[in-house]
Amino acid sequence: MSKTGLLAFDLGTSGVKCSVYDIHGTLLAAEYGEYETYYPSPDMREQAPMDWIDRIVSACRALHGVLSDTEILAIGVSGHSLGALPVDENGSLTVSRVPIWSDARAKKQAKRLFEKINYREWYETTGSGFPAELYSVCKIMWYRDNDPAVYDKAKKFIGTKDFVNLYLTGVMATDISYASGCGMFSLKEGAYVPAYAEAAGIDLDKLPDVYPSDAVIGYVTEEAAAALGLKAGIPVVAGGVDNACMALGAGCYEGGDSYASLGSSAWITVSADEPVVDFETKVYTFAHCVPGRFIPSIGIFASGSALAWAADHFFPHITGSGRFDEIGTLAEGSPAGANGLMFNPCLAGGSSADKSPAIRGCLFNLSLGHTQNDIARAAFEGIAMHLYVSAKPLLEKLGDRLLLVGGGAKGEFARQTYADIFGRQIAVSRVRQDAASLGAAALAAVGCGAWASFDSIKEIHREQTVHLPNAENHTVYEKRFPIYKKMCDACADLGDIIAAADSDT
Repeated sequence: MSKTGLLAFDLGTSGVKCSVYDIHGTLLAAEYGEYETYYPSPDMREQAPMDWIDRIVSACRALHGVLSDTEILAIGVSGHSLGALPVDENGSLTVSRVPIWSDARAKKQAKRLFEKINYREWYETTGSGFPAELYSVCKIMWYRDNDPAVYDKAKKFIGTKDFVNLYLTGVMATDISYASGCGMFSLKEGAYVPAYAEAAGIDLDKLPDVYPSDAVIGYVTEEAAAALGLKAGIPVVAGGVDNACMALGAGCYEGGDSYASLGSSAWITVSADEPVVDFETKVYTFAHCVPGRFIPSIGIFASGSALAWAADHFFPHITGSGRFDEIGTLAEGSPAGANGLMFNPCLAGGSSADKSPAIRGCLFNLSLGHTQNDIARAAFEGIAMHLYVSAKPLLEKLGDRLLLVGGGAKGEFARQTYADIFGRQIAVSRVRQDAASLGAAALAAVGCGAWASFDSIKEIHREQTVHLPNAENHTVYEKRFPIYKKMCDACADLGDIIAAADSDT
């Protein structure tokens, strides 16, 4: 073998990315495989965990050339959050499909939980700012109520990436970042809260042991090695929940570091020395995969998806991979503020930062004088403004520079719009859509001793393109923020009225 390296699995909600890095954190090769999400009812969203394994096996086989030429020193896994996979004492799944993070079937269980414990106290202890029914505690309660045989047979309820680790090593375990999203974990104490498990009627022994994210929990077994085309005995670290790995991969792990992830949805994350909670906006906070740090975040449900919708319906003649750049060029023909036109991008409903989940999008203040240029500009501005307004509880914690990652970080006009609206330098580095994979690889590197610290991440991000804010444009936006907020609140109020009317018919 000519080189040493690291292997990372990034288990996302649509597919898994398998990435091979050299020892310096440079991506050598990657393979991506998608899997299906099932929707048995409007509130139920399920995946088959063995599909994850099948895609990982296929990806490793496709990467055989690179892997055979690289001595893999360790493996790290990132996985989508709020999972509750029941596995028996032999490490086998007791169901074929499991609820994913957005599965909302456990509403009744959430309601019952807060008949026994105070909701505000629970939120401020756990940082669980998503709707409560999404958290693992309520999903486990649902199993106990609706399929008691599954609950009784389960030795442990583990997370998504923990199941991949179980496949690799035969070890049932989790890490602190994933455990912090179970709804029974105290951020300040760094431990499960027995009183919350008792209120939920859950046996605390059914929760996995918690390890540091970079701790080696086991080694690749002979069976897994044969399937993946790897050597047996490779160390596997505990890994981390996806948003923690993404934060690490984005270089967001010291106090004051921050980044914005721009994909189909968008969120802002900062690295903090203490948990950050805000009951009004429900900032959601996880323990970081970096010891002693926390990652408060807040986001919006439609970002890139809202921009794609606007492109499809207002600019269908602009096609191809560069269409957003072309639309950005159109937007440059309109001044900051889009001649009074404002776009509310809540096409997928409201997040915890919005006044109501029933909020829907709108194009407001449209007149006969507006042009395609104005519509284009309003679309870019509306998405950035909504993220800015939603992230108000975190703004004072942001530094002077905000790093953008994800597919939405592409495009000169989009990046400049974020700089002007946030009034901060906006940076992008060569790590854009691979932040979670890089974070998982970094955990593996530190865990196996190949890196002494996570400082190599900062070096990887040193080459940045930076956009400076236009002070004149920022002044325009500062005057618009309160108007924009009133517009969104009105959309939320009207959404509630429409939802109530629809429920009566």
